[in-house]
Amino acid sequence: MSLTCLPRRVSQCLRVLGPCFHHRHQLVFSWLLVLHLLYGERANLKALARHGPQHLAYQHYRRLLCAAYWCTKTLLWWFADQALQAFPPPEDGILYLVGDSTLKGKRGPKHPVAQKTRLSQHHPYVFGFRVVLLMAQWDVYRIPVDFALVRRTADPAYETENALFRHMLRAFRRPAWCQELVVTADAAYASRANLELIQTLGYGYVMALPRTWKFANGKALKALVTHLPRWKYTQIRIPAVNTQRRRTFWVYAKRARLRHLGDVTVVLSKCRRNQGPKHTKILVTNLPETVTAREVVGVYLRRWWVELLFKELKGVVGLGQHQVTKKPDRIERSVAVAIMAYLLLLKLRATEVPADRPWSAFRLQRAFAWEVAQAQCERSARQMARKWLQLGKVA
Repeated sequence: MSLTCLPRRVSQCLRVLGPCFHHRHQLVFSWLLVLHLLYGERANLKALARHGPQHLAYQHYRRLLCAAYWCTKTLLWWFADQALQAFPPPEDGILYLVGDSTLKGKRGPKHPVAQKTRLSQHHPYVFGFRVVLLMAQWDVYRIPVDFALVRRTADPAYETENALFRHMLRAFRRPAWCQELVVTADAAYASRANLELIQTLGYGYVMALPRTWKFANGKALKALVTHLPRWKYTQIRIPAVNTQRRRTFWVYAKRARLRHLGDVTVVLSKCRRNQGPKHTKILVTNLPETVTAREVVGVYLRRWWVELLFKELKGVVGLGQHQVTKKPDRIERSVAVAIMAYLLLLKLRATEVPADRPWSAFRLQRAFAWEVAQAQCERSARQMARKWLQLGKVA
């Protein structure tokens, strides 16, 4: 279907962004977001331009991404704030910030950010670029609030994932209803600088720790995991993410003093009672002592929502599929546009997201596409009827 008119709800929502753009860039920006939501599975810029209106060509979208005057992060934060306000706040006022990274594969070696890398020493080498994402999460809602690209090590602007993660934590502004903020991430982000920053900001944290961390007396966490007898573990059941089932864990909690962290709660968790030390996850938190081991594991399981978010960003809006240019800043804008399109979808279809059961952005995308197609058909029918009336009067 050939689109000729911008959806009314989209134009009304993005009308306030007029002062942020020059010339016709606001119209081009609005159309680019709509095309991402309609044809996200083939989000190459040239492919998107073919499905858009005829008065906007590939060069118009490319010039928008090449224009350096509009601030990418300011617009992204505005979209994130609109999405945060669209959903009801939690009753306890606790907001969870989840940090993680994903790898977007590429084939062309001329990509300015892509590099040869691998997820771990047990995975094969792949070629692509890494995106570090910060997600706000509560109840069943998952909202991306910030991102950063990991550049090549030879780039003068190169920063590690942990440094980019700290920048996003400093830039985040909590909503008005947030009474407490808890940060959770995998062991890759459990660096000393990250944990010190979280404590300085006054946030709580539930992080996975490497086995090399030590207690205040000099003993390593590895010794506790290796020599702890199995009868010390307690069985718990926690509702699984995005399903109605419950998962079983065996946990052990201990109040201890760690080097560089102070008094914390250390929780050992594994899926089965007879699993060995290699399959045991070490969690640490600075939450009050009244927080049980079951609650700590439940908070850490919220990290799985970011994996669902990565799947939706790549499948719904085509994260990282643009082929723009050889400059990293333009690549950053193209990734930001895909995330903004996802946030716009949450803003427009917020009433269809249930608060008591899992949901999927793929269903929201299909509902949005159906609404746009219906509006386009009605508009075409009105135009055809008007044309026939004019021909009848002339005759």
